[in-house]
Amino acid sequence: MASFSVRRACVVRRAGLITAAAALAACGSAVSSGASPDPASISNPTPIPTSTPASAPSATAATSSSVAASTVPEAPQRIIPLDGDLAEVVFALGVGDQVVATDISATYPSEADALPEVGYQRALAAEPIAEFEPTLALATDIAGPPEVFDELERLGIEVVMVPTESSPQGPGDKIRAVAAALDVRDVGDRLAADVDAGIAAAIERAAGAPTTPRIGVLYLRGENVQLLFGTGTDAHWIIEAVGGIDIAEELGIADTAPINAEALVMAAPDVLIVPERGLESVGGIDGLLALPGVAATPAGEQGRVLVYDDQLLLGNGPRTGELLEQLITDLYGGAI
Repeated sequence: MASFSVRRACVVRRAGLITAAAALAACGSAVSSGASPDPASISNPTPIPTSTPASAPSATAATSSSVAASTVPEAPQRIIPLDGDLAEVVFALGVGDQVVATDISATYPSEADALPEVGYQRALAAEPIAEFEPTLALATDIAGPPEVFDELERLGIEVVMVPTESSPQGPGDKIRAVAAALDVRDVGDRLAADVDAGIAAAIERAAGAPTTPRIGVLYLRGENVQLLFGTGTDAHWIIEAVGGIDIAEELGIADTAPINAEALVMAAPDVLIVPERGLESVGGIDGLLALPGVAATPAGEQGRVLVYDDQLLLGNGPRTGELLEQLITDLYGGAI
């Protein structure tokens, strides 16, 4: 079975089959739930009579009827974004009123957070999704398990895999891909351009930073999940964008790795960045400092722990420029 992991490409999966034509349709044309009539099924027209029967509609009436039929709007999509940042993108594109459910990672905007939930993107099941009768499901390559998408396709639900890219271009590319899937490309191009410009402005600002802080970004979920984000994650490019040094690179961590107390102390981060819900899951700042090795780092000793909303920090979405600007201010104060 083909891999679902997609980078720099947009793939539409239909009815258990992936084809090049489907991929092109997803990235280059509107996503539609309807089918065009087959020209071969239209019979030859009857010759126009020399005189119009009294009972026949006038040319004006026929034209009006044709115009009315052509302006009837298509039925709205029933969209389920299976990722919090995809939900944020859909709402930012102005199509949030067509979202019928989300996964539990969708916490922004509040309208998305208030919608019914179908589970968590990494542990999905087809039945809770299908109950909402979606016409379109949006997912990234971290969503799964893969057989869920096979089942959705068998049920006639279209699935679009949206590319994720850990780079300054990633947020804009993600926005454009979602906009293409929703057939709002013009809106997507404008939003992506604004996001690209915001990221570029923040990177330019950070170039004047007076210091080069050593930074680690932690992912925490209680006592059982305590990880350091690596160079293959969004955390890496964000650290570099704000003028920092990613301690994960020195430690040789590519994806994520459990926090090793000895290695963390040796890496000596000046600053630790933590998602808000993750910090809450370990009991706040006191709980964080109680984790092995944390209190012995310069960040722990000086209390330099920066906390941000999970989706803002980890989403790589429309607010990424805002995140960078806030992070630069928190790191350097009024120095730049």
